[in-house]
Amino acid sequence: MQLKYIFFALTLVSCTAASSRAQRPSSASPLSTGYLYNFESDIDDGGNVSSQFFYARAGVPLYRAEGRVIALSAGYSLNSYDFSGGATPFSFGSLSPWDDIHTVRLGLPIRWKFGERWDFFAASSIRFVGESGSDFGDSLQGGGIAAFSYKFSDRLSLGPGIGYMTQIEDDASIFPVIVVNWKLTEALSLTTGPSVGATLGTGLALNWDISDKTRFSLGARYEKLRFRLDKNNSASPGGVGEDHGIPVFVGLSFQAAKHLRFSLVGGVDFGNELQLEDGGGNEILESDYDPSPFVGVNASLTF
Repeated sequence: MQLKYIFFALTLVSCTAASSRAQRPSSASPLSTGYLYNFESDIDDGGNVSSQFFYARAGVPLYRAEGRVIALSAGYSLNSYDFSGGATPFSFGSLSPWDDIHTVRLGLPIRWKFGERWDFFAASSIRFVGESGSDFGDSLQGGGIAAFSYKFSDRLSLGPGIGYMTQIEDDASIFPVIVVNWKLTEALSLTTGPSVGATLGTGLALNWDISDKTRFSLGARYEKLRFRLDKNNSASPGGVGEDHGIPVFVGLSFQAAKHLRFSLVGGVDFGNELQLEDGGGNEILESDYDPSPFVGVNASLTF
């Protein structure tokens, strides 16, 4: 099993139906957008890399009742890389093996409440992840997750689940899921689920509600981006690229208006690694790169 699913088996649906969102006062963001910048970092095999990240996502309910939601979600993100330097011709810095990576997602998140204590969560999704000019069919990934949550008290909800995700030119992954929503005090909580700011995805966060409108968060998550390369890519035509690491972040989110929320986030990515593979998933080049600081901003509608 990949480190991703061992280090952060504490995950849940990143969608408009999520029950423990690291934002208040809303539990639904039908529209959100954000930007994040990763500062330049040294690559072990020579050269440097920096990146910019932009995303926009939206969701619309297809069915809504008390404690029950079925929604359609869609999103787009752009990871734009800048490689430079490199003392040898066969290194990431000199090869500059990719630049703009596009991700388009469609999902069907579900939340279904049973009685006073049980919640069911599920989400199926399909996504295109590839460089400009990559083959559409060879850039698709899909899967889903499902989990139950039991409300032990007004302060603690906990439950298990399971997920399945396909990987481009790699084995599909089956991984455990744990739902956590633990109110430690009136102001402190420990949650899995979506994170603040432009750090998309799920993770584990300790939240401090400074006021009814302002929340401070400290969290971490394992991130992995695996994508198809352009069929005319000079380093590996139709190959596969991968970038993964562990971002540790702090975030501050605040309600700027009745239905408008802003978040600021900053932190450092640790355990970073780049991989370049051929079209069959065979490794061509692999290298670690130094911890990279990042800063970001997010805006979302809340209801």
